[in-house]
Formats: sequence, C-alpha cells, structure tokens
Amino acid sequence: MFALMQQNIVLNDLRGVKASIYDWGEDVPGDVPTNLEIILAADCVYFEPAFPLLQKTLQDLVGPRTVCYFCFKKRRRADLHFMKAAKKLFDVQEVTDDPDGQQYTRENVFL
Repeated sequence: MFALMQQNIVLNDLRGVKASIYDWGEDVPGDVPTNLEIILAADCVYFEPAFPLLQKTLQDLVGPRTVCYFCFKKRRRADLHFMKAAKKLFDVQEVTDDPDGQQYTRENVFL
C-alpha cells in the first residue's frame, strides 16, 4: 500500500504531501504532522481485535480543530460496537445530507 500511496501522490501532483507508515496503536512517527485539520479514513473497521489500536491512533491524531471523515461498511454487529465506543471518545455526527446517502445506506455504508 505504501508504494501505491506514493504513486498516487505523484499522479495527483500533490506537492508537499508525503506518505508515511503508521502502525495503529504505536507511537506517532516523527514524520507525521501534528495539529491535523482533516483526516480521511475509509474502510478501517474490519478486524475486531484491531479496534482498540485504531481508537488509540485516532485519539493520538485528532486534535481540537481536527475533522475526521470516517467511512465504514457494517459487516458484523461488532462494527457498530466500534462506533458506539468512538462516540464516547469523539463528537461523532453521521452525514445525512449527502445526495447519494440512500444508496450507500442500502449497502450498510456509514459516513
């Protein structure tokens, strides 16, 4: 995935963007910036034993001015348990005004 991220940065001409490897639950790598404004996370909720690691990582990255757009597909009941725990840690607001919302709701995708 790292090589793919680097290739996408080049293909999209994203100057100033750098791909990094960050293992969930580990300390924040020195090359990962702090005071993030936006975090995009998609399809990260899939392996229940990793949920605490993902929660810790989000806690380490999300600051007072960070907006995290988090998209996941509910595959199992445990996936909703992850979101229930996230709501205790963060101000979670489901996106309900997307014009395509009905389509991804039918597919059990949440934003």
